[in-house]
Amino acid sequence: MESSTSSISMTASSNPPSKRLLFDRRYGWVIDEWKDPSEEALAGGRGMFCVLPLAKSLIKMASQSV
Repeated sequence: MESSTSSISMTASSNPPSKRLLFDRRYGWVIDEWKDPSEEALAGGRGMFCVLPLAKSLIKMASQSV
């Protein structure tokens, strides 16, 4: 399933807008709310986790120990 949303390239220093209006071919106009993946991974508390923050902290710990 493809949507007709276009991706916007942003630099790492700029924060994406928290909410934006997008047109999706399947659903029509929808409000997309951006959430930080590292915060969302810790917010659930139902045994779910995100690999990216875990990998980031693992690399940080490894670089500090060297």
